[in-house]
Amino acid sequence: MLPLIGVCASHDTEKKTYFVRANYMDAILRAGGMPVLLPMITDPEVIMDMASKLDGLFLAGGGDVDPARYGEERIPQCGEPDPLRDSFELKLTEAVLAMGDLPVFGVCRGIQVLNVALGGTLYQDIPAQTGVNEHHMQNPPYDEPTHVIEVETGSLIHRILGTDRFMVNSTHHQAVHTPAPSLVVDARSPEGIIEAVHSAENERVFGVQFHPEHFAYKSEGAQALFNYFVKCAGEM
Repeated sequence: MLPLIGVCASHDTEKKTYFVRANYMDAILRAGGMPVLLPMITDPEVIMDMASKLDGLFLAGGGDVDPARYGEERIPQCGEPDPLRDSFELKLTEAVLAMGDLPVFGVCRGIQVLNVALGGTLYQDIPAQTGVNEHHMQNPPYDEPTHVIEVETGSLIHRILGTDRFMVNSTHHQAVHTPAPSLVVDARSPEGIIEAVHSAENERVFGVQFHPEHFAYKSEGAQALFNYFVKCAGEM
């Protein structure tokens, strides 16, 4: 059987719909996983039951995490939070991490959710809080990498990508600020923005700030991130 990958999606509160880009699903399918869209729920017992049935958890991109979740007041440049999505994803991530060795892969918002769930903080807006204005919010097409990341030699991401410099795309205005105590920084942009992390306690848990799903169909390195994740899920 294909490993079952739970995918956290975006949430349209007005239309009452969940949605996710097809290229996330495609990249997981190419890697040999079976992606399933997860409904947003708040009951802790149901969340634990959901977590127990998964072989891996994929945290997709989306809107801004509420700064209150990491002990800060929201600045004007921060987007409007989605309380239901924040609550569900943080509770589910915490439940999955408590299980010990279940794989977790976070992309863009996903790396941020992972960091907050483990006790880290975020830049609410990179330009406003760091003065960095280049590279991190590109215009379409999103499948064309626009800037390099510098990867720590010997890190998990280095072993997956097989290189210490990798070209990525970038469509974010937030990023990891203070990494959670259990997270190791694997890569940064030339300006110092954190681009990849993994858990020091479990190398099955990792995240990237860029969007590999957009160019995984033509990039061995981008697809390798999904391949590694699904391989770990298949070992559960």
